[in-house]
Amino acid sequence: MSTWTGVSQLSVKLTTGAPSCKIYANGQNRVGVTISVTPTDENGDRIQVDPQHLASNLWLIDYLDESTLSWNGKSGWAYTDTMNEFTAVPDGAGEHAEVATDDNGTHHVTFYVYCSPDVDQKSIAVRVRTDPDDDGCVNTITSSQDGRFDSSVVLRPRTALTFTRDDINWDYSRASTQESGNTKYVTTDAWNYYLSLKDEENYFVTFRVHGHCSDSGYDGLIASHIPPDDHRRNFYGGYVWYSEPHAYGTGEIVNFPAGNNWWDYTTVYDKSYPDQYLCFTWVHSTTGGDGWHIPNGPVTNWHVYYTPRVVVWDRYGNTGTFWVDGSDITGGLNIYDYHP
Repeated sequence: MSTWTGVSQLSVKLTTGAPSCKIYANGQNRVGVTISVTPTDENGDRIQVDPQHLASNLWLIDYLDESTLSWNGKSGWAYTDTMNEFTAVPDGAGEHAEVATDDNGTHHVTFYVYCSPDVDQKSIAVRVRTDPDDDGCVNTITSSQDGRFDSSVVLRPRTALTFTRDDINWDYSRASTQESGNTKYVTTDAWNYYLSLKDEENYFVTFRVHGHCSDSGYDGLIASHIPPDDHRRNFYGGYVWYSEPHAYGTGEIVNFPAGNNWWDYTTVYDKSYPDQYLCFTWVHSTTGGDGWHIPNGPVTNWHVYYTPRVVVWDRYGNTGTFWVDGSDITGGLNIYDYHP
């Protein structure tokens, strides 16, 4: 039976096809690197090798000194075998994972490289280790500077970005509500605020919100105020629609089932590419009679507000942190840089 003892081809390239690229040094941005290897037996003939077995005998290494990159590492240059949501080449084409075996027996295995801050440019090659031959000898073959094959890619680290208020859009527009035509008892005005990235070539892909109500019927509530003027007839509320993935739909607002017997729904994520935005809603509702009644769920005081903290990530894993002020909800919603 033939044994895998050598290779007739060994090369490495970026999945984009380019010989080099930039990468954000933030530990999150991943760039695909595809290894191509053709296994051979003791006679130099091509041989079939289990793809998983072959992949477990491949390593990404430094092209110059042959040191091994860290597998699933937490610092320096590292690599793994899975994509994440930040797998993309800055200023380049999109990633296309390639894991296959050609008809001629060449295997293509894709790994994903990432790096932490303060690393230097890296030329990356590959090392492959064969099975033992009849004498128990194992061949180790590289595509490094001094290896049998000469193939590498160059990754150029770019300083990680930290987004601030100046980098984001905070746009708002009128929103429709389910009960907007029913003004016999309540009149409601709703406005959607959208957080997004200003950069036309980039966008946010992930949003995490901390500090909001999560009670059923009040999920996403960040602030409410029923001022004493006009017999408590005015309700001002703020909501954040944090659940992912973001999609066009409705959110429950102005929930006063006790006393007023009233609740409403507003349209959210009424924009193209909703995953690139985080939607908030500001509401002003006026009722008749003896005004709004409390308690209603978590609304146990005339003025209730949280201090929601929003963490965002762009498509390359760069991040920013903001907070939304609900203390003055009667004037709308304002967003600021978060400083712990």
